[in-house]
Amino acid sequence: MKTIHIIAIITISFIAGMFGGAFSERVFANPKGDEKIPEQIVARGFYLVDENNKPRAGMSFDEAGQPSFYVKDTSGRVRGYMALVPGGPMLALNDNRGNMSIGLSSYEDGKSIVVLMGKNEKPRLALDYKPGKGPALLLFDEENIGKAVMAVRNGMPNVTLLQGDKKPAISMLHDPQKGPMLGVWNTRNEGKAGLGLMNDKPLLFAYNPDDTGLLFNTQRDGRPALGLLSEGSVVWSASGVAPEMPAMDGILDQILR
Repeated sequence: MKTIHIIAIITISFIAGMFGGAFSERVFANPKGDEKIPEQIVARGFYLVDENNKPRAGMSFDEAGQPSFYVKDTSGRVRGYMALVPGGPMLALNDNRGNMSIGLSSYEDGKSIVVLMGKNEKPRLALDYKPGKGPALLLFDEENIGKAVMAVRNGMPNVTLLQGDKKPAISMLHDPQKGPMLGVWNTRNEGKAGLGLMNDKPLLFAYNPDDTGLLFNTQRDGRPALGLLSEGSVVWSASGVAPEMPAMDGILDQILR
């Protein structure tokens, strides 16, 4: 197996060197010994044409006066485009219909985005980074509606499944100060259930916005407690000991923060 591996490496190296040399001779023509090489070429545009005098690549300025570079296929469609736009530099790679498939952008404030496009240039996947907050990965459906987000914001990892119009359905995060949490929302964007570890103690609650519902947690002495809530107060307890009330307001909001 080791001998075969060495032979494969030698073969690949030979093929790569042969084709790499042939490619470099075509693209980077070697000047003749007596040919004078100019120190500078100054122009407002540079264009490459094929044997049929069709433009295939160029460097110039766009309509906004910004420098740009493009390449075209044999049908005349732009397949790659790099330019400096007002927000910062950007790179676009297009499909055989001339629609953007991959886009990369960098902004003056340090933000950067990588987008993979579907049909009609609708984003299907986006990778976003914001200085001071962290990276995020977003997934979209065919209608350009966000369906899932995975992010690290302010040091907290977060995975959220969306039910349309940026409304959360299920979300999970880990707060370094409190612990992991899982939240569930209804179609009206109201948090209805949560499961997690609050200060390393298990916690389960299902409630309405007025803090009416069910709460299970662990007491400070380690005993489990299960109770029913009504308007923020425990009205019944399975063990006769009322569960200690966590700060209900904002627990689920914290998952999306």
